[in-house]
Amino acid sequence: MASPLVRTLGSNLRKALVQGDLAGAEEILARLKKEDPLSRETRGLELELRLRQNRLEEAGALAEQLCRLFPDSARILSLAGRVAYRQKNYALAEANFRESQRIYAHWQTQHWLGKSLTQLGRFEEAEPLLNAALERSPRVWLDLAWLHERRDDLQAALAACEAYLKDYPGDAFAGQQRLRLRARMIEPDALIEEADILAGMGERVSDALYPDYVRRLFETGQALRAREEITARLESMDARLAKNVAWICYRLQAYDLALSLFLAHLGANHTDYKYLRALETAAARCRRTDRVLEAYRTLLPQAKHLHGRIRFLSQASG
Repeated sequence: MASPLVRTLGSNLRKALVQGDLAGAEEILARLKKEDPLSRETRGLELELRLRQNRLEEAGALAEQLCRLFPDSARILSLAGRVAYRQKNYALAEANFRESQRIYAHWQTQHWLGKSLTQLGRFEEAEPLLNAALERSPRVWLDLAWLHERRDDLQAALAACEAYLKDYPGDAFAGQQRLRLRARMIEPDALIEEADILAGMGERVSDALYPDYVRRLFETGQALRAREEITARLESMDARLAKNVAWICYRLQAYDLALSLFLAHLGANHTDYKYLRALETAAARCRRTDRVLEAYRTLLPQAKHLHGRIRFLSQASG
């Protein structure tokens, strides 16, 4: 039976997490670990805090350990699933969410399982799970929008996005998603013409439309113009936009541009293994693995997991 002090510290830590007070939560966790260092409750709260802090490398190692120590804890398995999801290890996320749901069924775990299955491309399995979760939270509309977009059903994706915005009209991300979906639904020439009009007025294509605009330039045989557009805007792109444009360049085999874009925001994506694989492939195609090795070595103090990738790349480029 936990002491009154431990119960109070645990309650205060949960409140701090709900309020987003991560600094306060860290202080309370330090006290809790002195009083009750090994309990499932303390370790689970530590895992949740590391996840909230975006310390994914630590969270991943802790999640693996806690799943071995507490295999019957639905909460720890669900948190471990979220860590794996954030690391884009969707197969592991699915396994953790399924086991958590088996131990204790909860609609939020069901929601995350649906999200994981969507990322794995198993849409028929994901959709009923998301629809069931939608009955508990309208926020699930945004996940259904992504599912429909992955299916290339843009009309259904836009409808889901619109439904979300009815409940959350001020959501900037959803607003950008709506713009982007609308851009995908218009003819390439119309989007390019709109960009030309904006340029003539001294304005530039919005971040929401820019990735699709670049893709349309490539697909309509205007690769040189696409390259000029990307090069001119490369330094001003934030991490999200650069990542989106990098994936377009990568898939269209513009590997030199993809390499520059991936490298520009490696620091924000060094735990994303899919991102790292694409970066390394792009570098190999350009014969510039040396640039990746240099960037990895710079990040080593806060990204110990890159040691193995450095060793493998060094041997491969030998």
